[in-house]
Amino acid sequence: MPSTYAGLTATKFPKTVADLSFEQQVYNMEQKYTPFLTERAYRELGIAPGEEILADHMAVVAEADKSNNISDENNLLEKNQQTSSCSVTSTIGGRGPVIENNSVTGGSCYPAEKETYFTNKILTTGKYEKIHPALEKGLIIMFRKEGRCGITPGDPCGWTCFGIGSAPGCAGVYVKNRAEAEDVYYKKYWKNHNLDKLPDVISTDIFVAGAGGGTGTTLSRFRTFLKLRATSTPVDDTLIEAVKNYKGDIHNDWLNYHAIILDRLAEAYKAAGTYTQVKTSWQKGVVLTRKNGCHVCPHEPQLRQY
Repeated sequence: MPSTYAGLTATKFPKTVADLSFEQQVYNMEQKYTPFLTERAYRELGIAPGEEILADHMAVVAEADKSNNISDENNLLEKNQQTSSCSVTSTIGGRGPVIENNSVTGGSCYPAEKETYFTNKILTTGKYEKIHPALEKGLIIMFRKEGRCGITPGDPCGWTCFGIGSAPGCAGVYVKNRAEAEDVYYKKYWKNHNLDKLPDVISTDIFVAGAGGGTGTTLSRFRTFLKLRATSTPVDDTLIEAVKNYKGDIHNDWLNYHAIILDRLAEAYKAAGTYTQVKTSWQKGVVLTRKNGCHVCPHEPQLRQY
């Protein structure tokens, strides 16, 4: 007797954007900007030429970042009551113990961490340590990364000293020593973008990223990371509250996000044959920042040598 049964064939449902990995989503979004990769909207500092090649409209969708959920009031209260869990007693700023939460602004920071790639010297003047410890921690990072003064062939920033380019499209300032560089960083990048109002847990990270790729661009990316509307405007109450309410390790989560963007940006250097060099340099900078966040307890503290 003939059978009317027909065998069923398993068919997979097509994937949606939400099913893609975070890395693939970042890649897909950035492909839309490929025609503009060689354009320069502006350059603020000449720390890593080309890092700024995505302008303020950069809006990377990060729906796969499951850790960025808003905590409830009880979790927030518990987190805000955390004090230092680090055995290191010395601090930057000398304002008592480091308070390890997402709310404190202008508090103490842990000392720098020794490492093998960059110099293990504290090269800042110390002027801004009392003004804002998180900025001082950022300046320590910058001077460990940027120690030369001179002109790099092909760099449109011209004379660059301690990461500050003299050309009008860059910082537009000639600096001759670290004290002058500190003042430029403080006025043009820290205060001008209200980074002093951002909680310490993340302000050092945003300052360092902004010095390399433009503070406005960095703030736009950071807002996208927090699932806010992408805008390059200075730090405002909405951004501050998003940081305070962030559930998870905002320091490392942001640097993971930032590192993926830098990897994609570095691909623009393949044609010039410097892709590996640029990528390695940028990623080592991320590692340095990861070890030296304001609230990161050092395993081997690097203290100032007088």
